[in-house]
Amino acid sequence: MKTPGVIVIGLLLGAASLAAAAPSPGRPAPLAVTGPELELYRTASEHQDSQAMYALGEAFDEGLGVPSDPRRALQWYTGAAVLGHAEAMNRIGVLYAEGRGVPRDYVAALAWYRRALAQGSDNAVGNIATMYFYGFGVRQSYQKAANLLEVAARGGNVDSENKLAALYNEGLGVARDHARARELFRQAAAQGYPPAMVNLGRMHVEASGGERDDVGGYALIRAAVDLGIPESMNEIALRELQAAAGRLDAGQLGRARTLASELSAWIRSATPRPPPRPVQAPF
Repeated sequence: MKTPGVIVIGLLLGAASLAAAAPSPGRPAPLAVTGPELELYRTASEHQDSQAMYALGEAFDEGLGVPSDPRRALQWYTGAAVLGHAEAMNRIGVLYAEGRGVPRDYVAALAWYRRALAQGSDNAVGNIATMYFYGFGVRQSYQKAANLLEVAARGGNVDSENKLAALYNEGLGVARDHARARELFRQAAAQGYPPAMVNLGRMHVEASGGERDDVGGYALIRAAVDLGIPESMNEIALRELQAAAGRLDAGQLGRARTLASELSAWIRSATPRPPPRPVQAPF
């Protein structure tokens, strides 16, 4: 199967099977915290609040204020999923597909994605598309991946916009269209999504789908790195930064770095929480 080499994207790969038995959420050991975190724990445990359970799962999943622990994340996500929380179902899938806290199981992942989609998770659409892109648990199909991403991208889902842009850039499942790819990357980047910022920056640096803009491209990629990108994108981001810097004089490079700092600061101030954490898997 062809793996595109031009655009690298952080994707959410995940989910668990409807047919597979979900792990019992049980009652995790009390958290050694005070203040809002303890109140969140009490709300989740005593009142069976699905949003509070999801928030705790996310905290353990991403190490937000507590040590990262995918097994405990799975417990809290499962509790929320039992109560019908769509994004918790999607996140359970992510853990299964990545093999974090549970053995990797793509069949299980796909089924949880579908369950999450049925409950209204936009993120699950992009994850199902990823399964079709790679042929994980399904027959591989670029066209089905593209069709799913078109639907989610129309709804403004940043991950789907980023992935669909990559398909247009490579001509996989759709006719190659660099201008369309650039516009989709721009839409996702405008929402502060670091992988899309890198991909849009690359198009500026490589003069793909438009004129070369080393200052703008450098600023986008540098800001994305500052915000946090998947490990799989680090090498290519560094290469593009070096390529752009090599064509800029001292004044232009200083301007690009200032723009990058201002952009990352604006994104952090404009969002109540950090930008979405891209999962480390290339498209």
